[in-house]
Amino acid sequence: MLAFIDESDHPSANGTGRRPVVAAVCLDEQDARTINERVYAIKRDVLGIDRAELKGRNILNRPTYRRKVEARAFAEDFFASLQDMPVTVFATVMAGPFQPRSDDNILENRFRILVRRIELLATERNVMTSILFDGDGSQLSGLNERFRAYFYGSCEGKGNVHIVDTPAFVDSASSVGIQIADMCAYVVRVYHESRLSVETPPQDDLYLQTVRSWYRAIEQRTRNFYAPNGELIPGFLFMAPGDY
Repeated sequence: MLAFIDESDHPSANGTGRRPVVAAVCLDEQDARTINERVYAIKRDVLGIDRAELKGRNILNRPTYRRKVEARAFAEDFFASLQDMPVTVFATVMAGPFQPRSDDNILENRFRILVRRIELLATERNVMTSILFDGDGSQLSGLNERFRAYFYGSCEGKGNVHIVDTPAFVDSASSVGIQIADMCAYVVRVYHESRLSVETPPQDDLYLQTVRSWYRAIEQRTRNFYAPNGELIPGFLFMAPGDY
């Protein structure tokens, strides 16, 4: 199995009340080719550029939604197709303001939360899983070391026996999995920053109405689990304010 992870916004000590999101898109390796072909086909048929890199902040933002008919059409086709894709989406939603971390050698909670869900899915499917991040690792300095310390230095980490202990880094421009994770993370962030979980958008705000429909499409691709003690392990988790 492959688990592609990407973030929308980033928690920092200077953050205010924003809602950064990190999302994981999981898929079986045998389905990767079919998923790639579907996304490339939508790019080609709607955007006219099959090599276009999908970035939520470029394609799904409010100004682009208002001005570009092809971007609206692409988003409609993409999220309609997502509902039928053989993918599972997990996400962690954070809330600021954020406090500086006291130990930079410990794997961040937002990643630990996703790893737990990826492990549960991999266990269910009885497969090994590789985790892939966007970039070359420089944006998340020392992440490889923090992963290894987590897997081998903590009881929780040692229980993740279906995940390769070192994450890989890939170029988002050539990775459809990362691009899907980016799009999902962006929508989940805008949805919660706009308080759409507790407030109904105005009838005349077509953008927020549409964001809500995109979010629902993503929600349909998540999974909830239950621990042996009956604890609910939701596919989307809302972290305590300040935690990341």
